[in-house]
Amino acid sequence: MSSNKGRYIPEGGSASRPPLFTGKNYYFWKNKMQLFLKSQEVGMWRIVTEGDYVPTVTSAEGVISDKPEDAWTAAEQQKVLLNSKAHLFLSCALSMEESERVDECDTTKKVWDTLQVHHEGTSHVKETRIDIGTNKFETFEMIENETIDEMFSRFTTIINELRSLGKTFSTNDRIRKLLRCLPVTWRPMLMKLFFKEINL
Repeated sequence: MSSNKGRYIPEGGSASRPPLFTGKNYYFWKNKMQLFLKSQEVGMWRIVTEGDYVPTVTSAEGVISDKPEDAWTAAEQQKVLLNSKAHLFLSCALSMEESERVDECDTTKKVWDTLQVHHEGTSHVKETRIDIGTNKFETFEMIENETIDEMFSRFTTIINELRSLGKTFSTNDRIRKLLRCLPVTWRPMLMKLFFKEINL
């Protein structure tokens, strides 16, 4: 068995298992989980964003209704199966406490939306968090006796949280911001670190 198994998703121990969410570091987990679901099967992420796939039939009068299960085609059966697979993956990714939070949700979309509202807040709260994060970006400074790695880690955390909320800054804006908050003697080292270690 390969010794590389689980290297990229250590929370689940395998690339075939979802990353575990314990209630901490929601933005980090959210991005990992989104990538995981997209990597499983085509159409799985759509179930999270748009809701369960439900086969329908249109009558002669133009009325659309749910199609009886015994009339589903093989293709429709596979699409419906994705509903359960997506829900299972998301359920397996949650700790007991987080699972209890979404116990009453009967679809993957409802689970995802409930977690998002709880950990990100409503649209108004989200806008407030973006404002707070943007202010952190604009006022970011290097702390006395802080190493480049420590400073860069703090800066990356701010950028990643804002990205999860839908707010992004261009690479040039980020480079300029980092350069402005450093003593002149540190700037060549930062430029080397930035282009070598990260791809934002």
